[in-house]
Amino acid sequence: MDFYTGKVLRLDLTRLTATDEALNLEWARLYAGGKGLLFRYLYEELPPGTDPWSPDNPLILATGPFAGTAVATCSRLVVGCKSPLTGGLLDSYVGGSFGPELKFAGYDMVILSGRASGPVVIRIEDGRVEFIPAAPRYWGMVTSEIEQDVRENMGPWHKVLSIGPGGENLVPFACLSTDQYHKAGRGGAGAVMGAKNVKALVVRGTGSVGVGDARAFARDMLRLQNERVLTVDNMWTFEEGTPIMVDLVDQAGGLPTCNWQTGSFGGAGLINSQALLQRRTRVRACTQCPLACRQVHAFNGYECEGPEYETLGVCGANCGISDLEALAAFNRECDELGIDTIASGAVVALAMGLREAGVADYGLEFGDPGGYVEAPRLIATRSGIGADLALGAKALTAKHGRPGLAAEVKSMDMPAYDPRAFYGMALAYATSDRGACHMRAFAAGEELFGARAPDTLEGKAQHVVDLQDFGALAWTGIWCANMALDVSFVAEHFRHLWRWEVGEDELLTLGARVWNLGRLLNLREGLGAGDDSMPSRLLKVPHPNGSAAGRIIGQEAFQAALSEYYAIRGWDAHGVPTEDRLSMLGVDVRL
Repeated sequence: MDFYTGKVLRLDLTRLTATDEALNLEWARLYAGGKGLLFRYLYEELPPGTDPWSPDNPLILATGPFAGTAVATCSRLVVGCKSPLTGGLLDSYVGGSFGPELKFAGYDMVILSGRASGPVVIRIEDGRVEFIPAAPRYWGMVTSEIEQDVRENMGPWHKVLSIGPGGENLVPFACLSTDQYHKAGRGGAGAVMGAKNVKALVVRGTGSVGVGDARAFARDMLRLQNERVLTVDNMWTFEEGTPIMVDLVDQAGGLPTCNWQTGSFGGAGLINSQALLQRRTRVRACTQCPLACRQVHAFNGYECEGPEYETLGVCGANCGISDLEALAAFNRECDELGIDTIASGAVVALAMGLREAGVADYGLEFGDPGGYVEAPRLIATRSGIGADLALGAKALTAKHGRPGLAAEVKSMDMPAYDPRAFYGMALAYATSDRGACHMRAFAAGEELFGARAPDTLEGKAQHVVDLQDFGALAWTGIWCANMALDVSFVAEHFRHLWRWEVGEDELLTLGARVWNLGRLLNLREGLGAGDDSMPSRLLKVPHPNGSAAGRIIGQEAFQAALSEYYAIRGWDAHGVPTEDRLSMLGVDVRL
């Protein structure tokens, strides 16, 4: 079978059994792979209203059809479940080498259901599955330790997808880790794996991926790599990586500072790309990727990848931290312990804000690296102040009766783009399927570089819809969002996958089909129009200084843009897709 292995591995953890089943090819045709196929399986596998902590909450690992081939950046894996952080759907992405290795082992997808009676490591090798007791050897290990142990004792070519102590202790923003520094970070997939008593999946495959007409495919991939991948538009990824955004966003007044009090950070020059380039020792790349955006830096006797921009913004500026050594140590601890840096930085910044407001004192203060560096370990082990911080920012504000202090949508913490500097991000965050996320529609891109006015919502509803549909299409692939993409580039690949000259409109319909399927999932789980919202202070309270000082989005303007968004989507006033729109898009399920 071209591009697909045609097999799904189903792991029943309660019974410790492994079963192969055929991939649903009808669904693969409708939803392609990656995000789309994950959502379709999740719709079928997740019983409506399931508690995210229940054994009935499936954890699904899905590859894209191009994993294991020469398609640049498509080594990525998507992990899905019902999020314990948001109560809605979750699709979280991770690069590295695990995705292609899973294809080489013979599987397009793995579905984990039930709960093991004790901690296990699951070894998958060319279709053979073994359940290995994880305690006492592996349980408690940080992410780098288990990867090193597996490769020393099982073989150097084995790929590992693991949780750290954060996942073991069911921190609702725990992540999954592979190749040490690559994280499926948002939404708590690591906590779901921990709830299932799975410490790690280890995979080794010696198979291959068929591509149909291999000569034609190779010719196209070589041409596209020269014409569309190794270009000036993509060179920033190698030259500076995502830290290049620190200065750009700060100068625009959108760098969240001291728990979103302002959008301009006086210490930005100490944590920007120039500061990191002075420490860079080398760059690394994911499998299948020639761009090599993974920046490796030296800090106080150790090397690590990152920190990436979101960490620099949310764990740095938003905590008032300009000490790069402290920020890197915070990032490293989160990576080792298996907790999301954005959520961790957000709750620490919130704790600092609670102290400043005289509400609660967790011993954390803006700009003070002292207790800040210790916070990730306390969170991951739920000890000391970490018992409260591990609740997450929204739950912590509820505990103290100050909900307006958390910057979140659908309980997911906002990344490092303040919507008061980029109005389009307000609508993008509010309508994102998994909660506040810049990856679903990066409206700040055109606003940042002057293609669209940043201080208006006019025309932004259509723009956000277009970005979401294209993003959903790209993640059926699964292409990396760091690479410059457009529909024509995607079409060049889908004509090999689908074996005809696919039109761009058909591909964008695929993206819209996937997006609407995600909406149905969230509606079924109780998330609707009331959750497509923004924190009141980010709509009504302006920044006191910086380039975005004085700007107010306004509740009325936001609601008007949201209504326009629903109309463009073909959803009713309650945010429910109409029957006509679902039929037009070819969505094959209904509420």
